[in-house]
Amino acid sequence: MNDYVVIIYNGEQVSVPKEVADFLEQDRKRQQAQDKQDARHLSKSEFETVPSGSDCVRRPVEDAALRNLQLENLRKAIAELDVQGQNLLSLRYSDALTMDEIGQIYGISKMAVSKRLKKLHEKLGSSVS
Repeated sequence: MNDYVVIIYNGEQVSVPKEVADFLEQDRKRQQAQDKQDARHLSKSEFETVPSGSDCVRRPVEDAALRNLQLENLRKAIAELDVQGQNLLSLRYSDALTMDEIGQIYGISKMAVSKRLKKLHEKLGSSVS
């Protein structure tokens, strides 16, 4: 009852049920559409405007300037921290120590290190934004 259709597969003629030929044709069309969409996406310029989370339009130069400003504000905020806060951030991010390792250095629990880092992040976040 199945109708068979002859298709070209890997350069050879093959007889397959019509359902299979229809599926392969749909898959080919889907792939063509995806390729076309990919080509459009790749052809867009790197400098094209892109909406950000705040629905404003940014460009690479402005983004770099904003990032530099934020980094400068972060450096100032870190410099204003007490020595223990600076050391804690340095151990965690510069030295890449785990919270357990930092806790051993200070003689405190991992949870205490986590809480202190959280407070520092909140303080720095409010200073930078």
